[in-house]
Amino acid sequence: MTSFDDLPLGPETVASLAAEGIETPTPFQAAAIPVIARGNDLLGRAGPGSGTLVAYAAPLLDRLEGGAGAPVCLVLCTGARQATGIARSFAPLCEGSGKRAAALAPHWNLPERADFLFVPADRISALYDGTVKLSGVKALVVHDGDGVVSSVPSDLLETFLGGLPSDCQRIFCGLPFGDALRSVARRFTRRAVTIPPRGATTDAGGKAAARDRGAVRGGAAPSRELHFTVVDEDRAQAVLVLAATLLEDVGNVRHVLLYTASADQAADLGDFLAVHGYASGPPGDPAVPVWLSPGEDAEARTALDALEDGSVVATVSCRVPDGAPAARLRHGAGGTAWALPAVRELGHLREVAGGAGLRLKRVRPDRPTRVSQRLDELTDRLHEAIRAPETTPYYLLVESLLDRFTAAEVAAGALLLLDRAGAGKGADTRAAGRATGQAGDQGVPEPWSRLFVSCGKRDEIGPRELLGAITSESGIRGSRVGRIDVRESHSLVEVRESDAARVIAALNGTTLGGRALRVDYDRAPDRRPRGKPGKGPAKPPFRPGGAGTSGRGRRPPRRPGRS
Repeated sequence: MTSFDDLPLGPETVASLAAEGIETPTPFQAAAIPVIARGNDLLGRAGPGSGTLVAYAAPLLDRLEGGAGAPVCLVLCTGARQATGIARSFAPLCEGSGKRAAALAPHWNLPERADFLFVPADRISALYDGTVKLSGVKALVVHDGDGVVSSVPSDLLETFLGGLPSDCQRIFCGLPFGDALRSVARRFTRRAVTIPPRGATTDAGGKAAARDRGAVRGGAAPSRELHFTVVDEDRAQAVLVLAATLLEDVGNVRHVLLYTASADQAADLGDFLAVHGYASGPPGDPAVPVWLSPGEDAEARTALDALEDGSVVATVSCRVPDGAPAARLRHGAGGTAWALPAVRELGHLREVAGGAGLRLKRVRPDRPTRVSQRLDELTDRLHEAIRAPETTPYYLLVESLLDRFTAAEVAAGALLLLDRAGAGKGADTRAAGRATGQAGDQGVPEPWSRLFVSCGKRDEIGPRELLGAITSESGIRGSRVGRIDVRESHSLVEVRESDAARVIAALNGTTLGGRALRVDYDRAPDRRPRGKPGKGPAKPPFRPGGAGTSGRGRRPPRRPGRS
């Protein structure tokens, strides 16, 4: 496919794509758009970088009728940030059709009336309580399938999928397409088409890709290395830093060939580089150090092959190639090869590199100049902690903090606390321990207390919501919260013994999920105090006037004349 005109799309949709600089479909888009346009269910083994948004957005914009004041398409996302980002990218494509896209997140006006509604995993309860009408839904998209399946309780997700209209089209996308996602997708789709089929790749080159993959799996090392560095959203700055490094410090590199996705992106990047003194031009121009290829990979490769010594040119994919053929065209010749993926594009990069026979080599930024041995040890501890599976509750805590602080502020505060803990003997450490209620002897672990909380699954409350309520209302750290066991009508939460009274006082009477909380020490039989030896177990300790006691917890009135 050389153009979206070759696909079953209306002229308004093609024009909207062209206005955004999207003119050539990726291999995944070329394969998925005809399937979705026919109304078939789809299992897409693809992730960010392969064009999943346009793959389902373009045909659904053509096929679905909007304007009913309720969603005709729901898109499940892993979180509010992802939902907001995708909705903002989707909105310009709606202009030609008059439809509206919105995210079920803060700062969106009447999102429940949008035609295309992007729903974060933690707001799926809105699909049950009447906030969002489901009667007119004609299509469901699970955008990042593995993330959604791991974020939503399985019974809640399956109940929602089973309650959708029978004629609702279902589209599941994810990379990797894990076993849990595959199990859910197969049970709630009918005769779904898998793209690409299992064991295949999005590569249109077929035999060449299979040969390259066979060489890799068979033990023969690929002939080319593809270096990559993970970048944040400021990709232009990352391109500038890499180009300057390659031109100034790497052997005999005299030119850097930058591959972009469109002519507009190439022009913007050229202007940005010119401000910093790096002139740019078309591939093959000997007068400039930077060559720009605006999505014309074959022409750039022709110019590269015409050189007597291709090693003087470093090839850089400013974005991950959309398929294995593009990766081979870009990085199959020349000098050192580089790609600049975002974190969310790493799965697609591995898939593309495997199909193209390229060996990935991650290059991490250099550590800061050494300041002290203690800070070096702190860096090592941070690397170890980030990879530990116990980081999950802390990750949920950071997600809530990012709504109020920047990532740099959160990281700075975390480093300060970690540095204080590492110092061990300073006055700041002792003050921090007293302020947070830590035990005086760091060598003896403080015991846990189990608390009863009067909300559970039927209130659509999960561990994430409870952890956020405890930390925000009581002010204790997430590390001082232990196991959170959410049951049907209530929850059991473990906190450090010295924090238990503080948590009870802070949470009692507060509202969570529309329900006023009642919090107390757990009175389960296995936690009740034992009676004296020989007299059997003690009676349950009823609280005076407590719920369900019928007043039996009150002391009997004193009779007159009795001492």
